[in-house]
Amino acid sequence: MAVLATLEQAQVLPPEGTGAATRIVQSVIQFQSAFTQSGDPGIQAFTTRAVAARFGEQAAGVLAQSKTAGWTAELLEALADAEAQAAASELQALAPGFSRYNMSVEEFHRFMELIRAGRRSLAQQGLDFQRVYAEHRRAMPGAKSRGTQGRSGAIS
Repeated sequence: MAVLATLEQAQVLPPEGTGAATRIVQSVIQFQSAFTQSGDPGIQAFTTRAVAARFGEQAAGVLAQSKTAGWTAELLEALADAEAQAAASELQALAPGFSRYNMSVEEFHRFMELIRAGRRSLAQQGLDFQRVYAEHRRAMPGAKSRGTQGRSGAIS
């Protein structure tokens, strides 16, 4: 998965094979479903606000792309920024939607911390999170047959 490869390149993941690493893989899969497929009003509202805050007039395109292609670097960055700035009550409003995917607000917080840490680490290496993500996405098996949209593509 491109997001995990990106975080691995940023050197922010726990050692492979550990319980923490397994939980991160599960989180990526579950939160992708929650944010790109869920009809939960709390998740949808948070996602819409996050993307609009980061991308303004381009928000509709970013949201549409995530619905068809799954995680995008743009969506991940928007969510990470919004999560860092959200009030506790706003994050708790996500709990009912997350529970349908057996995930918690705390797990979302840890995942978003990884995205922010990955972005910082890559920037310190002179790399851009979205570009690194796009490179990993293109390298994923089946990437050509699925096609990619925008700069970032998505995970399967």
